[in-house]
Parts: sequence; structure tokens; C-alpha cells
Amino acid sequence: MSPSDVANLLDRKLDICFGHGDQNGNGVLEPADALALAARTVAALGEPFGSPKAIALFSAFDTFWQHLSRELDSNNDGKVTPLEWRTGLKRAFSGEDGNFEEGFRPLAQALFDLCDKSGDGKVQPGEFAAYHRAFGTSSANVRIAFEKLDRNGDGYLTVDELVQAWKEYYTSTDPEARGNWLYGDIFGATVWDGDKVLL
Repeated sequence: MSPSDVANLLDRKLDICFGHGDQNGNGVLEPADALALAARTVAALGEPFGSPKAIALFSAFDTFWQHLSRELDSNNDGKVTPLEWRTGLKRAFSGEDGNFEEGFRPLAQALFDLCDKSGDGKVQPGEFAAYHRAFGTSSANVRIAFEKLDRNGDGYLTVDELVQAWKEYYTSTDPEARGNWLYGDIFGATVWDGDKVLL
């Protein structure tokens, strides 16, 4: 990773996740985007929409949006722009991690509980890949992400490990943090074209 990559690491990660969230591609995050991404994730994982895990995910996305709009929507227009997203998250996470715990951890937990089809606290490679399909991650980047996050090489990821990786992805400026690899090589040309996520 070059010095400029290190300097831009957190901005890059936040911009990529903005692209994941902007489901209709209109350049802002809105309540409908959160609902669409939740539905896309449930469908990608083959979960019945009325199941407890699916309902928990929809609830977590709603809680996430309420927290997001309260913290980041500076002009209260019901939309979060890329600038509001980037600057707001960096401001929110600059001190204690309470904002992550309140707004982000419940969503991360619900996402990875949904991935854990057997309920044994383990996410298998196929389950991890299905989650990534909803976020538009390429197969190559899914493999890279799994290898990086599987710290002990046991062939699966625990839900706790994934929640921690999610936290590192959104908050860490450490280039060595494993969570940086949650969506694969974020500096690869197949992830970002300088303007939007390549889904």
C-alpha cells in the first residue's frame, strides 16, 4: 500500500460503503435505499422474508437509518449526501466508539446472524459469498476477503470476528487492520472507478 493509499484509506472505505448503500444510484442515501439493501441481502442469502432473522435485519436497517439521519443529515432533508456521510462518520467515530455501538453494531450483528444459516456462530465460505453478492462484491474479492479475515485459517469466520471486522472497516485508519479487507482489495480497479462503486 502506497503512502497516498494509507492517507486515503478511511475515506476510500467510507466512499465504497456509500456506493453499497446508494441502491438506486441517485447519489444520496435515503430510507428506500436501506430497505432495498436489506431486501437484497435477505434474497441473496435465500432467507424467507418473514423469518425471525429477516425481520431482525429489516429492523436493524431501520434503526441504522434512524441513527444515520440523526447523526449525519446536517440539513434535515431526509437524505445523506456523500459529503455528509464521509465527514459525519469520521466525526462520529473520532472519539469513543459509542456511535458505532449504537448505530452500526446492531446492523452488523443482524447481517452476520443472517449469514450464519445453522446458528452455530460460524459463517462458512458459501454463506460469506452470498452476503457479498448483495453488496456487489466480485468473486475474486470475496476470496481475498475471506482469506484475510480467516485469521487462524480454520476455514470459517465467526460472527464475532465479522462484527469486529465491520467495526475496523468503518473506523480504523490502521493499514494493517484485517477489517480493511472486508470487501476485498478496496484499491483494486474492479472496486471503484473514482466516481462510484463498480457493482
